[in-house]
Amino acid sequence: MSITRPVIEKHPSGFRLVYEDVYATDIDDLWQAITTPDRLGRWMVDLTGEFRLGGTWAVVAEGDEPSWATGTVTSCDAPLSFTTTWHAVEEEPTELTVTLDEVAGGTRMRLVHTGIRSIFYGAGWQTYLERLAAHVAGEAFAHEWDARFAELSPEYEARFGSL
Repeated sequence: MSITRPVIEKHPSGFRLVYEDVYATDIDDLWQAITTPDRLGRWMVDLTGEFRLGGTWAVVAEGDEPSWATGTVTSCDAPLSFTTTWHAVEEEPTELTVTLDEVAGGTRMRLVHTGIRSIFYGAGWQTYLERLAAHVAGEAFAHEWDARFAELSPEYEARFGSL
């Protein structure tokens, strides 16, 4: 499994996505990139809150719109792992678990999102994780987010549809 070829499987509460890849940075830097609101805003979305046990977070709302996703950190072992609820607007809550371990060439990150029902998470996560890889490598993003998401969506639709 990898960013470009994640495991997609049926799960009693929907689907489970599993992404795993090695990022060209040390574990502490990757932990900061995935748990610090300032760093998350550089490659993903602007968030408020804290990634600590019992901490809550929310995607920063735009204008008069409400936040489109919120969560509560249900386990945290910095800088090795965290689990959080993920509650997107108009969806049932899901669970996101991220684990890190140092390996030759950087840090392996495994992201497991369980209970999703929307197939759009596949292309969305791949797009975000490609941006994370560029961010920690100090490189420019190769694609604009919407264009990359649109490019990836047909393959994910086919993969989810085959389950």
